[in-house]
Amino acid sequence: MDASLKAFMKGIIDYAGLFPPADLSLDIAIRKYSEYRKIDDAWMLSRFIMPGWKLDELNPYNEELFQEGEPFAFSVLGKGTETVSGYQEHLDELIDALQQFHATHGDRVTTDILEIKLPHEAVFANDADLLSEVYSETMQRFDESSLTPTDIFFEGYFEENWKKEIGLAIETLRSVNADFNGSNVNQGAFKLRCGGVEAHMFPSVEQVAFALNKVREQNVAIKCTAGLHHPVRHYADSVKTKMHGFFNVFGGAMLSYAHDLANDQLEEIIREEDPDRFSFDDEGFYWNDLKVSTEEIEELRDVALISFGSCSFDEPREDLEQLDLLDTVA
Repeated sequence: MDASLKAFMKGIIDYAGLFPPADLSLDIAIRKYSEYRKIDDAWMLSRFIMPGWKLDELNPYNEELFQEGEPFAFSVLGKGTETVSGYQEHLDELIDALQQFHATHGDRVTTDILEIKLPHEAVFANDADLLSEVYSETMQRFDESSLTPTDIFFEGYFEENWKKEIGLAIETLRSVNADFNGSNVNQGAFKLRCGGVEAHMFPSVEQVAFALNKVREQNVAIKCTAGLHHPVRHYADSVKTKMHGFFNVFGGAMLSYAHDLANDQLEEIIREEDPDRFSFDDEGFYWNDLKVSTEEIEELRDVALISFGSCSFDEPREDLEQLDLLDTVA
């Protein structure tokens, strides 16, 4: 396997089997995740995405599953809220649930990531001070315990004034990070939703490129969710629209870091539908004549381009195998 592909895909997939379109039961999803941890391709697997308000439903699996191998890694998902006050109440619920979760399972689990939508009120007010308060309070609350998440990914919205709102959300996040001096929380980061179960849930190429370049410019880490089951952008009958590919999104972001690409240049990569335009070797990852080195990929994956959630761990691997980039999937 080429070294750049190994660096690109290492721990990149957070398993979201509980969510559409898979919509698996908790019992089936957590058992699948447990088995995935044992296979040869486990090096591509990262966390199990779990709603924070349902953490207690994992209690029956403590003795049967959680005692094997490395600790089970969870990314904890928060609910969407309309108001700032509702958001604050939900933070209380999440912290209580996390503390009980760790009291029950001890060092057999980790919860290093929290994913949570910004409250609508804070986003649509177009008020940097209000956003700053939301970010700061969240990070301070979770900084009080060494057991709660260390990296908090805040999700924005692509609405009518998306460019202004996404831009302000990311710029304000950078400012808060610069002033924050926590002992447990490392950073606030940005979560980019790349799709869903209906066509309208997929952001445009322009929107994805804008968000990726904005986090780069503002030195904010990012993780993605939804719609990235496949390596290369393509039309999907299941949702009647084009789905973004993880080569396009993550590879495009890496190339933008390496070459300081303008938004329209990055859009070309995100729009690419020809798998042959993407390639890997031991030296780096390429789109046409643009290259990002393996060393740069390793660094970017570690600090800037964290992971993406997928309801399938099989589909990405099967596609890589069909592209002759990965040995036959077991």
